[in-house]
Amino acid sequence: MNEEKRPAEEKLTAGQSFIKTIRPAGCALFLILAVLVTAVCFTAGRDPIPGYTPPERASYENDLTQLAAVLETQVFPKLDQYGLTAAVTGDTVTVTVQGNLAAARSAILHYFPEDLITFERG
Repeated sequence: MNEEKRPAEEKLTAGQSFIKTIRPAGCALFLILAVLVTAVCFTAGRDPIPGYTPPERASYENDLTQLAAVLETQVFPKLDQYGLTAAVTGDTVTVTVQGNLAAARSAILHYFPEDLITFERG
């Protein structure tokens, strides 16, 4: 009559079950991979034109033909895989892209301000 009752086994949560399944070595591997992925994400950006230093904004801000000339002579030859051309249209320089628009736009905006340049597909 003196029956001992065993405490009911608590049901594990999904996280607890995962940790119990992968053991400490799996946890360490998981943390190392998380750190590596974070490091790659923060260092993945590369310089689109290695060694290129753009001119000061003041040198072309009020002279869009100067900006178009800088793009045509210094930048576009190094990004020739995109088939770029530039023309002054109104208060911006319009860059026409024959190739990958997103990649060309990203490369150019890495060095020049977005408010002075518009992009369009060629």
